[in-house]
Amino acid sequence: MSILEKIHNASCTLRFSNDWLKIFTCPVPSSDFLSFVAVATIDAPQHAVLSLLYDVDVATEWVWKTKEMRVLQELSDDDGRIVYQLVSAPWPVSDREIITKSQGYKDPETAEIFIKIECVADFLPKNSKYVRVPEMEGAWNIIPLSEKQCRVVFRLHIEPGGEIPSWLANIAVIDTPYHTLVNMREMVKKEKYMTPVDAPFKTSASDVNNQYEKFITS
Repeated sequence: MSILEKIHNASCTLRFSNDWLKIFTCPVPSSDFLSFVAVATIDAPQHAVLSLLYDVDVATEWVWKTKEMRVLQELSDDDGRIVYQLVSAPWPVSDREIITKSQGYKDPETAEIFIKIECVADFLPKNSKYVRVPEMEGAWNIIPLSEKQCRVVFRLHIEPGGEIPSWLANIAVIDTPYHTLVNMREMVKKEKYMTPVDAPFKTSASDVNNQYEKFITS
């Protein structure tokens, strides 16, 4: 069962809410670490959000606690890309490095974009300076609401690896979506993101994974 299916079937708790953002935390079977679902209304066109997500070089400016992010490999045939991310952790916890494959799909009827994020932990040899995250699943859904507004649904579950107490990680679990989406809200206003990117999304309604309806209506 995918993380999205697990989240959909879980009993989730609303942890934060304002006029444009809701953040839920959800238990994941067989894990001590909570996942999150964040639903944001962004006052920018869908393509501005996509342009920002595709612009890996600026991730350190807006993705919470990210010290480094770079593309390791662009895959062929619209199969996405492999991305390296280094995330800072509070002392005495070691920084985490995350290697993921991200792949995008677009529903030709609704224009909704779904970006699936999967961990590929063994893509590079381990670095003794950091802890390699062994498991992670996540997703972005970007749904156009109008020419100047879209809905962003951000979901993530991480098994951080190493020695970090689950209670400590779970206390801070809403920090990542909150700060990341607050920063996104400002970043997408930049002129450079008003021009759509030619991102390699597969056109396939069947591959656009939704399963967030209850979080929008809650």
